[in-house]
Amino acid sequence: MDRISRTDGSAFTRRGEAWSEATELSAANFRVRLGGPFRGAWLANLSCRLAEWQISIDHVHARLTVDEMWIAELHVLGLGQKQSPLDIDYVALAEQTDINTKPAFVIDRYRLLESRDYGGSLMLTLEAPDSLGLLGSLLTRLALLGLVPVELHIETSAGRAHDSLWLCASGGGPPSSDAHHAVAQVLDRSCRLASPT
Repeated sequence: MDRISRTDGSAFTRRGEAWSEATELSAANFRVRLGGPFRGAWLANLSCRLAEWQISIDHVHARLTVDEMWIAELHVLGLGQKQSPLDIDYVALAEQTDINTKPAFVIDRYRLLESRDYGGSLMLTLEAPDSLGLLGSLLTRLALLGLVPVELHIETSAGRAHDSLWLCASGGGPPSSDAHHAVAQVLDRSCRLASPT
């Protein structure tokens, strides 16, 4: 059953098993909770579209549950946004597959480790200067390498992004050694971009 409801300071959408709830916390600060059977690079698509609308993602906590359902909470900031975060259909954005972006980003440091979590994954932690579209660019680049997060914790503080992601192969299962190597190369290049020349 599909349902959309709006009140002052909040909005709720349900489409089948997928749902979203947006709440205004202050003048330009919003909390967005969403869940559903989203696939592939759904968070990359959502992040890129929000950046296009001048909406910055400040915090994200998301994970894929054992029954293949995503549960996520985002805190977003309007930066003179083109659209109110309460008017956005987050479920529709999460289900889009046609968003294009340049997957370029700059990071200061990273750590990439093999993990037993999720039946075998890569745990990526990184620190970077925060910028509009950073998360979308990072997730898009990972998707191009055949990797998607199954859990992520994104924190922004004092203009710095501190991110932790657990990555699996986009078709499910642990990442291949080739994917591991390719991610390391991309992250090394991104760190060199941050180094003064």
